[in-house]
Amino acid sequence: METITESHYKGDRKRDFTPEELARAKTACEFVIDLTKAISRSGYYDSNHPVSREVKRGLYDFFKATLGNSSEIMLTCHEFEEKYDIHISGILDEPFNIRKMAYSDILDLYIPKLKDYFERKSLNSFVIKKQITSEHFESFIDVMSEPVADLADYSKLGDYLTKSLVDLGINEVTTIFKDDIVLPRGKLPWRVSIILRRLAKDLKVIPMFRLASDDKIKQMKIQIIDDVIRPLNSPDLLGDLIVNGDVIINYLGQALEANELEKMIVDSLPAGTVVPVAEAVFDVYDVGTNELQLNQNDTILQQRCKYLSTVLNLLARRIDSELLPDATGLFEKLYEREIIAFDMLPEKLQLNIKCKKLAVEIISQKDQYIDKILKASSMEDMETGVATFRTIVPVLIRMKEWSVINQIVKALYSSPFQTDGYLNANLNLPDSVFEGSEEAFVEEYINGEAPIRDEMNEILSKMTFMCIKILEAVFDKCKDPVILKGATDLLSRKVDLAKQWSVKILDGKNQSLNMLNIALLVIMNIGQTDDISLIKKHTKNMNPSIRTKALDVAIKLNKKDAEALIIEALTDEDEKVRNHAATIIERDSSLSAELFNQLCLFIKTRLAQKQDITMYEAKFLARLIKTIERAADIPKGHWENEVLSITTDLVKGRVGFLKYKSAPDKEHLEVIYACLSTLGKIGGHKSITLLNTFLRDGTSLSKVASETVKKLKEKIV
Repeated sequence: METITESHYKGDRKRDFTPEELARAKTACEFVIDLTKAISRSGYYDSNHPVSREVKRGLYDFFKATLGNSSEIMLTCHEFEEKYDIHISGILDEPFNIRKMAYSDILDLYIPKLKDYFERKSLNSFVIKKQITSEHFESFIDVMSEPVADLADYSKLGDYLTKSLVDLGINEVTTIFKDDIVLPRGKLPWRVSIILRRLAKDLKVIPMFRLASDDKIKQMKIQIIDDVIRPLNSPDLLGDLIVNGDVIINYLGQALEANELEKMIVDSLPAGTVVPVAEAVFDVYDVGTNELQLNQNDTILQQRCKYLSTVLNLLARRIDSELLPDATGLFEKLYEREIIAFDMLPEKLQLNIKCKKLAVEIISQKDQYIDKILKASSMEDMETGVATFRTIVPVLIRMKEWSVINQIVKALYSSPFQTDGYLNANLNLPDSVFEGSEEAFVEEYINGEAPIRDEMNEILSKMTFMCIKILEAVFDKCKDPVILKGATDLLSRKVDLAKQWSVKILDGKNQSLNMLNIALLVIMNIGQTDDISLIKKHTKNMNPSIRTKALDVAIKLNKKDAEALIIEALTDEDEKVRNHAATIIERDSSLSAELFNQLCLFIKTRLAQKQDITMYEAKFLARLIKTIERAADIPKGHWENEVLSITTDLVKGRVGFLKYKSAPDKEHLEVIYACLSTLGKIGGHKSITLLNTFLRDGTSLSKVASETVKKLKEKIV
């Protein structure tokens, strides 16, 4: 045998123990210390000597108590940066370092002895299984402490000790010596390295039990695999083990039947790890086959890929037989690599593959298939063609064959059956072809590039109910404003269907803000005057942005009824809504005289109700006053009188509680300035008369009044 290559050991990562784990770990350390004492002392005496019997007294019971529910205990010695670590495995979920568990005095005294023992026996690790009898347990201690073994040929020491244990019928102990097996694959995770060597050693030893029956040997092999797999609770470690299993097969040669080891390992995997392990094995296989393409004469790599292919086939069979989930993608890759047969694939995947083949055929012969649709002479022929296209549309979408889909849709849209009301009702062309493909369509619509989306829009434009269904899903999932605008415009072109959809959304409960916004936009595009009833309730929506949008839609659909909503919005609790209502008044040149009458009443009422106004309120009222200059239908003299009334009340203190004992405050001056500015544009002789009363006090107000009078005189002349 050749010497093993170095394992990839990097020392311990920091680990926190629960109180229960810490107690079990410390008990295991105490057992190892007692075992070290027994091996060290009994080696000087015959196995029946009183001292030898004394050091072994109670140790077997301590061993059983230490294991508790565990099936075995394993000790492994590592050298690391001129230090050494001894790990205990099998007690907790993961190995732990005895050096970090023992007390310092015990550590200084016994750990060096244990390390020295490993070196003298050329040991790498050993395992004691729970089912060992007390007789075999004590015999193991005697063999492993036997001085004569130290005198044997060092290169044969492992063989000597192994044979000694086998001769005593001890199969509950695995001893792994440094010269047991070579692992030619470079550095592996140290746990994987140890497990591979243990597995190889245990399987190698089995034929030495010559009196065992075939059934007993088979059972021993299964037990060996189970003992190795059980502690590995990580799919990564299990994957590393199984992808390197060919090392053991090559080492054992004829001792194993064809595929025997692979099958035993696959059968022993916990169900929850089978699919992740298979994915990991496939990744290694994929890398190997890619390398093999570059070096096709590499026989070692050929054998390794063949081994991995066999393992993947066995894993797939187990997944299939136990109906393990989440393996569809894996099975598709295995089928593409010809590792598994078509009939092993899940039914849905078989259908997908058949559909893909049919889709490829139709792409290459699309003219013939489309011609069949255009020339269909019976309802039966048409239904057959529609069913075929419905089958392949999901595949064509995944393949992004939008030009082909578009040609198919055009053919269906132009079909002679499309003009027959009865047949059209049955076939629902071209919508029914996309049943079951909506989700894929939506995904591509959201994630596709703009030119692709243009093609998709052309396809959607020929649909009816399916267009609405797909676009609604786009509205629900998409966040891109450009895509949403395009989809909204497309929906609006569906007029009647768009109206039905918008009514459903606007009348529905618990609709998302996005859906409400889009429904309002659609109604704005296609709505009629009487649709204002749909909109009114949304001017009271809990969300300010919806209230704002509803105002825009209302003024577009029915300006007359919307004006009352605008005046009402001037008192909205949200500043943005109030400002938006004011903006509408500022910008719309066709608002009625009634609106401005209501506006004047609103301004007067606000000023009358509140003695102290904030600067924000003052600026808001000033903004509204300035819009009066744009009022239509009624002679400007009417509006001049309204503004003069507001101005006079503010200055002379005839409104409510506004009793000025001195000059107006800056907030009310802001409103007065707005009145003067407006009078300068719509005023006449009455305005000049009032403004002349401001010219005597020499304040800033008098200066503004003077400038306004000058403008009015120039205008009147």
